[in-house]
Amino acid sequence: MTEAMKNVFSRPLNIGYMLRNEPPALDHVLPGLLAETVGLVVGPGAVSKTMLALQMGIAMATGTPLLGGLVGGISGRAQKPERVVLVLAEESANVVWQRLHAIMSVQLAALDIDPELAAELLEKNLGIHALAGSDQVNLLGDNWEKTPAGDLLRNACDGARLVVLDPVRDFHNADENDSTAMKALARHIASYAKSTGAAWLLVHHASRAAALSGYGGSADAGRGSTALTNAVRWQLNLSRPTRDSAKQHGLSLNSLHRNVLLDVPKANYIETPTTTVVVRGPHGVLVPAGEVA
Repeated sequence: MTEAMKNVFSRPLNIGYMLRNEPPALDHVLPGLLAETVGLVVGPGAVSKTMLALQMGIAMATGTPLLGGLVGGISGRAQKPERVVLVLAEESANVVWQRLHAIMSVQLAALDIDPELAAELLEKNLGIHALAGSDQVNLLGDNWEKTPAGDLLRNACDGARLVVLDPVRDFHNADENDSTAMKALARHIASYAKSTGAAWLLVHHASRAAALSGYGGSADAGRGSTALTNAVRWQLNLSRPTRDSAKQHGLSLNSLHRNVLLDVPKANYIETPTTTVVVRGPHGVLVPAGEVA
């Protein structure tokens, strides 16, 4: 019997067992982003989405906290180093090389991590595929079915705790406004998340309207069909402060170009966090507000 023909209604949940036993703890890869689920990172161009993805990967791979709890939980404590796979469709190896050194010199240096230990942990736990100039990894067939490229990608992510596809637009040839195609894409990636046991993060561009109209921190900020936002269980937005939001957060109008707002407009499994203000520090590395004069 094929997968499509299996009776998914043959085994309903055992309500009696559930009511008589304590539930297992939810497995958070990032606060609010569970293992075996899919999340979104949404933001306009040049707002540091890829830098943040690299910083998150390095924090998880070294077991160190990031930006007041984005990695490492709200307590900001160290955690066990975990394997991370980043697939960067728009970046070359030399650009990644530069950014790795920048993050080592700013993010990890601020934590007083021994550079050689950090290098050993990253060599062991961080996998980066820099695909700029390479053939596209297309996850959607002509009829929105899975592709052989998807199987190769899924196999490359075995053993990962977190997988990042940046940007998701480079992993399909469909119209972003086609809700059927985007729903199929989300369904395929959800199956890869389930089979690998990892959380998968899709980096996605914000719509021009979101940036111009000042709703870059909302769940509807993503470009194209809302099917992607509707399909994920967690979403992180990066946006530039407007004059109104700058006043709300006490930011100087003269330094808005350096500030980035982090919002989590969709978090199904935790209380929605408040907005976090970060700053583009040395070499473009994101650091908490107040750490850069």
